[in-house]
Order: sequence, then structure tokens, then C-alpha cells
Amino acid sequence: MATHKAKKTLGRTGLILILLLTLAACTTKVAYNFLDWAIEWKVQRMVKLHGEQKILTQKAIKDFHHWHRTTQLPLYADYLRLLQIRLNDTPITGEEIHAETDKVQVLVDQSVEKVLPDATEVLSTLSDAQVKELLKSVAEERKEYKEEYVDPSEKKRQRIYYKKFIKHAQDWLGTLSKAQKEQVKTWSEQLEPFETLNLEQQKIWEQDLEKILAQRQDKTALLKDLQNLMFHRTDNWQPELEKILDRNQALSYELIANLLNGMSEGQRKHMNKKIEDYVKLFGELSGEVKR
Repeated sequence: MATHKAKKTLGRTGLILILLLTLAACTTKVAYNFLDWAIEWKVQRMVKLHGEQKILTQKAIKDFHHWHRTTQLPLYADYLRLLQIRLNDTPITGEEIHAETDKVQVLVDQSVEKVLPDATEVLSTLSDAQVKELLKSVAEERKEYKEEYVDPSEKKRQRIYYKKFIKHAQDWLGTLSKAQKEQVKTWSEQLEPFETLNLEQQKIWEQDLEKILAQRQDKTALLKDLQNLMFHRTDNWQPELEKILDRNQALSYELIANLLNGMSEGQRKHMNKKIEDYVKLFGELSGEVKR
């Protein structure tokens, strides 16, 4: 497993249970069984592949889906069983929540590490026009981030974070009390603005990707550079951005701990059922092996 510095994004600071969604890739049996199709659709939206490129990609996605189903889903189920015990063994601290996000990140990184060699094979075959198309797609995603998080006023951003957090929290805990919602509101108002700096960092990442793809014919170097880009992407971050995100994460972990420690009996039952449903789902999916 490649070593890496923890990725600092607001997404990682949400309720710990939100992170579990990334482990499933899809949230229902039907959706997961179409994961290979969904990944191919996403790839084709980023860059149009042709001929042998498409065949290579389809095979890589099929192999990844089989690997993910048979090796990763059982790990996710095991992790959830242990997490359920830890979350019910209150009180829990913000530092412990941080440790859980790191465990989840390791599981997610295993999938990234698995797919990179196949991604290297495909990327090495891209034409200059396809590279331009891919970089344009990446720039479009950065533009969407700017429109959603940088352009709005600070008050509007706070409202966005508040609503998203409440939505996910209630999905996992059930209806939050007025006092709990006030905690989330206070958290959203205490977050230090980081979006402009984050947008600048995304641009730097995009420029690094462009440099890497310019030398894509050397597949050995390409794989190494992609691994560095994905697993060490925060190594050269602006100190001010790291400082702000460290502070925001600390606030977020404390909020999560407070919500978990203050759960009502009904919320605890809701959370436990949700976890148990996912454990069951992962077990059923991992047993449905298809080639």
C-alpha cells in the first residue's frame, strides 16, 4: 500500500458514517450490480475512447468490479461490524473519529491503487486530442466547484454545508433534534473559508496532471507519477490552506463526536439498523460472483 499524507477535503470531515457510502460505491444491490456500466459511462464522459482503448477499459472495469466484489466488500463488512461496536461504546472523541476516517481512507486507497496500473495502460494510448478533451473535463469539474462553493457568499456557503450535513446525518441517525441542528449550524458558521485557496490548489493539481500526460509514452514513469499524484496530492499544498483545513477538520470531528455521544435511543437504533443493513448488503453482494 502506498503511503500518503491524509487528504484534506471538506468531504472527509462529514459525519463518519457518510464516509461509509464511498466504500459501497453504490447504495443498493441493483446499483452495485451495474457498477461496471456506471464506471464506463463516467470514463466516456471524461474522454471519448475508441477501438482497442475501449476494449482495454471494459476489461479493466470488469476485472476491477470482480476484485472489488470478492475482496473489498468483505473487508467493508468486517470494518462496519467493528465500527458499530466502537460507535456504541460512548463517549467517543474527535480524535477517535479522525482515526476512523484514516481507516476508511486506507480502504478507499486500496481501490485507487488497484485501478491505477490499468488506467496507466489506457492513458498511455491517448492521442493529443484525447488528452486535451480529458483536461477540459477536469477543468469543467473545477468550474462546477467554483460555481457551487466559491462564487456564493459566505452566508450561502454556510447554508450549503449545513443542509448537506443535516441531510446525511439524518439519513444515518434519523431526525435530528432542534439542539443537534443548532450544533450543526454553529459548526457551519465556525468553518474558516478555504474554498478560494482550494480552487487554486485544484488548478495546480490539474497542471501537474497535464505535465504527467505529456510524457505518457513512458508507462513506468506514468504509473509512478500517477501514484504520486493520487497518494501524495497534499504534499505541496499551500501552508495557509493546510492550516485552515486542519482547523476545520478538528471542528468537524468534534461535532461528529458530540452528535454520536448525544444520540437518543431512537437515533442509536436507527444507526445500528443502518449499519446492519449495509453489513448484510455487502455480504450478499460479495457472494454473487459473476465473471
